Amino acid sequence: MGEFSGISKPQFAVRSSKKGFNELRTTNDELRIQSPENKIFISMFTIINKQILGKEIKRLDIEAPQIARSFQPGQFVMVCSEQGGKWIPLTIVESDTRRGIISIIFKETGAATRLLGTLPIQDEIFAVSGPFGTIRKPTQVGVVVCVTTGVAAAQILPVCRAYSRAGNKVIGVLGAGTKSGLILEPQMRIACHRVVFTTEDGSYQRRGKAASAVKELLEKEDVHLVYSAGDVEMMRDVAQMTARKDIPNLIQVQTVISCGRGICGSCRVKVDHQMMLTCEDGPEFDGHKMDYEYLKHRMDHVCRHDGEHAGAVRKTGGFLKKLFEG
Repeated sequence: MGEFSGISKPQFAVRSSKKGFNELRTTNDELRIQSPENKIFISMFTIINKQILGKEIKRLDIEAPQIARSFQPGQFVMVCSEQGGKWIPLTIVESDTRRGIISIIFKETGAATRLLGTLPIQDEIFAVSGPFGTIRKPTQVGVVVCVTTGVAAAQILPVCRAYSRAGNKVIGVLGAGTKSGLILEPQMRIACHRVVFTTEDGSYQRRGKAASAVKELLEKEDVHLVYSAGDVEMMRDVAQMTARKDIPNLIQVQTVISCGRGICGSCRVKVDHQMMLTCEDGPEFDGHKMDYEYLKHRMDHVCRHDGEHAGAVRKTGGFLKKLFEG
């Protein structure tokens, strides 16, 4: 296991209960772990609280003081439940700087997220690194519509809070297939000026899709910005309707991310006909410039050879980006 460096000097933790690691005390009495190769990592992340939010959807509150102090709304962490396990990119939903705690929400869709979901309170996560991601600072622009679908509400909630703190009138739109698929309703009601809920089966409030609700809002409100996070179809529909009205549209994508540091190229997307990396250039992009067909391909299929390439990718001129563009 190698050491990693990031733009925001990410915190990195290793579970000390694993054999082969020795405990060290630093000058500031922070517990650290030294591997047999003499590589030092900051430890460790204890699960403080755990909640079940819906079917296969869970929330973990994790002790992570350095990350809690440095994260910006919209950024994410890379989480690894066990040694040798898969890294999972997860948005930081909330941060308590006083207690040094971050909160993540995820849906158990594969072996890695299911394993993470089995960890009990007071257990320690093997490794977490972050925060990562390039997010523009919210400014006061006027009326901001924040639209999301399903578990991506975990991505949009910190965005709603940030734009509300910046002095904007924030209108939230939460969509799901059924009522049981809607999460974070109380938090969204607090963060937004008002919230519109849609379900495709009509089991809660408005029947229909989230994009349809956004269309009506654009006709009734003087909207200055639309921020989207969720399924590709919704984000594409919103991008098209905002482009016709010349309204700025930001999106937040969640692709496969294997390293979070611009090395593997697994999170590549096409923006304005250029290859970019979600982990470094995103996850926030201009919705009007995103290639949604390519994004859908990246979100639906994991390239078999992702992560096997050698060479580092740094920003848009990196070696891997040029390779993939070819």
